[in-house]
Amino acid sequence: MLRKCVPAALAAAMVVSFPALAQDAPASAAGWTGSGELGLTSASGNTRAQNINAALSAGLDDGRWHHDASVFWLRNRGEVEVDRNLDGVPESEMEDTANRYGLAFSSAFDLDKRSYLVGSLRYDHDNFASYLWHGVAAASYGYRWLDDDRLRLVTEIGPGFRRSHDASSGAVENEGIVRGLADFGWQLNDSTRLLDTFLVESGRLNTFVQNDLGLQVSMTQALALKVGYQVRYNSDVDPGFKKTDTVTMLNLVYSVK
Repeated sequence: MLRKCVPAALAAAMVVSFPALAQDAPASAAGWTGSGELGLTSASGNTRAQNINAALSAGLDDGRWHHDASVFWLRNRGEVEVDRNLDGVPESEMEDTANRYGLAFSSAFDLDKRSYLVGSLRYDHDNFASYLWHGVAAASYGYRWLDDDRLRLVTEIGPGFRRSHDASSGAVENEGIVRGLADFGWQLNDSTRLLDTFLVESGRLNTFVQNDLGLQVSMTQALALKVGYQVRYNSDVDPGFKKTDTVTMLNLVYSVK
């Protein structure tokens, strides 16, 4: 068996991780921050596969205001057997097996050192999910339980509105939701940081949950390697779709502070 797998990763941009509400800097700090990450994998030989995932975000701290924007993209192509000629002899073809992208924006205003109010917008598009897209707008109250160089724990909760497109029926669903978020960071040592962001958007028609767990190891002040594991869950899906999706990533991260 001959199999060749070539992983590569690079990244660039002005970014701050989503959600934007857990700022490591104090409320009085001002300026741009950012980070970007990219992971690539290509395999050939007996099995052919191609994968790319990328994330880019930018943040601006302006006194008591904190603004953040982010974008991500995930695509996977794999080798499948398809009988295009209907002759009983399948042919090997490369087809998309995952294609997902999303955008997010938020603006937060500090009430005091720990408390803040935040408005957030999120759009998520997935060609291989029960819901083709979600659009979410929410207003939340946030609280910084811990926020120093070693530990960070930030939570948010508030009402929102979600508009979703059912991929099977083509119907567009509208509903009020409750949005909750927990953002955790732990600096294990000088070069290693554990990150976890938990998001839930729950309404009458569907409950969406996403958890992003990552371990980031710095190589220089700007470059780091990151291992990430993402879990996404929808409580209501059409027949033939699974409720839970998972993604494992190994990315190179570039940060601007």
